Amino acid sequence: MLARRSRWAGRTAPSTRTLGTRELRWLGVLLVAAQLPQAPHLPIWVAVAGLALVLVRVAILRTDPWRPQAPPARIPSWTLAVFAIAAAIAVRQTFGYFVGRDPSVAFLYILVAIKYLETRTARDATLLVCLACFLLMTPFFYSQSLVAALAALPAVVLIGVALDVLAHAQSIATRTFQPGVALRRSAVLMLQGLPLAFLLFVFFPRLAQPLWGLPTDWIARSGLSDSMSPGQISELSLSDEVAFRVEFDGAVPSARDRYWRGPVFARFDGRTWSGMPFGVPDRSTPSDGAIVSYTVTLEPNERRSLFALELPAAPPVLQSGSASGRDVKAIITRDRQVLLSTPVTQALRYTQRSHLAASYPAASPNEGRLLLGLGEGNPRTIAFARALRREVPDDHAFIAAILSKFRDENFVYTLTPPFYDRDPVDLFVFEERRGFCEHYASAFALMLRAAGIPARVVTGYQGGATNRDYMIVRQSDAHAWTEALLDGRWTRFDPTAAVAPSRVEIGLGGALRAGEPLPFLARLDGTWLTRVQLAWDAFNYDWRRNVIGFNRERQRTLWNDWKLDPYAPWQIVLLVAGLAGTWAALVVGGLMWKRRKQERALVLWDGLNRRLARAGLPRHPYEGPIAFAHRAAARWPQFAIAFTAIGESFAALRYGDVPAPREREALLATLKRAIEVLPPPGTLRGAS
Repeated sequence: MLARRSRWAGRTAPSTRTLGTRELRWLGVLLVAAQLPQAPHLPIWVAVAGLALVLVRVAILRTDPWRPQAPPARIPSWTLAVFAIAAAIAVRQTFGYFVGRDPSVAFLYILVAIKYLETRTARDATLLVCLACFLLMTPFFYSQSLVAALAALPAVVLIGVALDVLAHAQSIATRTFQPGVALRRSAVLMLQGLPLAFLLFVFFPRLAQPLWGLPTDWIARSGLSDSMSPGQISELSLSDEVAFRVEFDGAVPSARDRYWRGPVFARFDGRTWSGMPFGVPDRSTPSDGAIVSYTVTLEPNERRSLFALELPAAPPVLQSGSASGRDVKAIITRDRQVLLSTPVTQALRYTQRSHLAASYPAASPNEGRLLLGLGEGNPRTIAFARALRREVPDDHAFIAAILSKFRDENFVYTLTPPFYDRDPVDLFVFEERRGFCEHYASAFALMLRAAGIPARVVTGYQGGATNRDYMIVRQSDAHAWTEALLDGRWTRFDPTAAVAPSRVEIGLGGALRAGEPLPFLARLDGTWLTRVQLAWDAFNYDWRRNVIGFNRERQRTLWNDWKLDPYAPWQIVLLVAGLAGTWAALVVGGLMWKRRKQERALVLWDGLNRRLARAGLPRHPYEGPIAFAHRAAARWPQFAIAFTAIGESFAALRYGDVPAPREREALLATLKRAIEVLPPPGTLRGAS
């Protein structure tokens, strides 16, 4: 007992072993690879500070060769505590709050770098690898695209390399470390695990909703706004950003029918159009027009509005797992606007059915009484509309007269209208006559109201570009039009089409004059860059549909296609277990076959080293076979003859002159018989 205690007294617990310079450098490489995918989603000072702290520690490590007898340099713990407190205060000042996704991720980003500054033991290194794994998942809070997955791939491989370096620190310290070998080993392990990951992905039950979520942050919103002012949509139309993608179940509607209805504005203060405070659900289902069915993949925009072709026939069917909460519902309001109960914070897929109709009956006879407000200002427009109304008392003729004014007079459709400050409609109609769709829709609705015709503005998107088997609707397709209540029916009128009919027929690129600041992907003269971008979008969309969007319905459909539905759950579990076991057996069998192909003497020697290590006598990295055999013989003198034979025969086979085939077989037989003489590790440990 005393002898056993003396052997362990001088040893250090593996978790408290001091890390070497090589281990710390590889941990730094891992952290940088884990930080880079997250850096674009952070404030610039957070991204720079986190990377700088890691690089500072790497720079400090360069001084360690000058102090070979000292432990690796590190910054005092009290300094790191000051860094952490200062970082918390700065994050709070930057975001204005601390409990939320964005500030929490930013604080974790800096804390991981601070932890690296104080890392000095194997336990610290293990914790740091775990933190790097968690940090590597945070970019997927913001984007689950194929680019995000590819950006995380280098760090995943480097996690294996870091663990390899930590596990073999003592053995690689005495020989030249080959990073390529470690990288290849980590990549092979990851490839070997892909079939198991595929089995779990396909067969593991998909949840209808996530088990957990993060507090919603007050982040910048994108897309159409909850109000409309002059110049707002024209600024949005300068963007090539994707608003949503659509897959039609049948034929794609013509361009004239592709009005994607969004926010509806009924209030006007003389400059800005806004919606009602609360959407009232409507249970009526207009039946005019052909029915079209389609699936929309809406990009996150932090808003409640969903988009549907006019007119939505029923509330959309949200695909399970794509909404951001358990009780998310969608309704259709009386103004035929589709609203979600919570903002869209992640990509949302929903199936929608619509009537291709430009009009629908009003919900009640008195619905238009509240839609005659004129706001403040714009006296000339109001006076003009009232004078024209006295000349043209018929509603339809009055509307035709206003559209003729836009079409026949010198009105210009442009993405760069002048800034209209006071009385914006008057300045647009009677002076500048240059505007985008929101200027025409606003002026048209105000003139109808001045003539006693209820009207409101509808915003959304018009058109879309077909890419392979789906359609892309971009922010550059943003549009505004007008609805008027005529003969008890709400009817769509697009005054922009009177000025620039090609906007509806061809798109934004065919409606603007030469020299306009047209978005790159809205141009009609598509270049090879446009084709490359569309091909990449299609590839990324397939990733989102088939990987990110692989929900419970798609899983059940796949099982049905594979004829798995008749089987009970326990039978499917047995099938998955059998496939996983078969793959594991193939991997292990391949390793064993590769090992048998190696030199037989080296295989026997490695097996002996592992046996003696379990018995309490590990071989030192600098120790040769004969010296190790002598030390083992001194430890177990009753087996001295066997150890001597083992050391001499292996040294002759491994380091001596190349023996003849018969001599080699004899030496191998001696080595094998001598190893077989030795008892199991437990017996050796008790015999020492």
